[in-house]
Amino acid sequence: MTTKIPIIIQQWANSIANRDAKKQTGFYAKRAILLATYEPILLGQQEIYEYFIELLSNENIRCEITQNYSMGNEKNNVSSGLYTFSFDDEQGNKVIVPARYTFVVNNNRIVDHHSSEEPSKED
Repeated sequence: MTTKIPIIIQQWANSIANRDAKKQTGFYAKRAILLATYEPILLGQQEIYEYFIELLSNENIRCEITQNYSMGNEKNNVSSGLYTFSFDDEQGNKVIVPARYTFVVNNNRIVDHHSSEEPSKED
């Protein structure tokens, strides 16, 4: 196990700021699966593309990986960790959303991606 972030996962996170749904979808295999916090299971690039159209419509959206654990190699691996999304809401206020993820990468394409908002911590 390593804490090194696989190149494709770091590229995926960096690419969020470009707000380009087509480019973002290109990281995924044609028959990939995406399970996001507020969505049904998304199957294949077309459904994933439609998801990114909406997500990337947020102004100044960014994604920062804060913790990562990976097994495998650059082309084939499983990576789990934490990332933080930030964007501006309609009033221009910065919104910060801590989340967790698991990516399964096969032949340097994301084949499975689970992302969920971190549960709120009770005091």
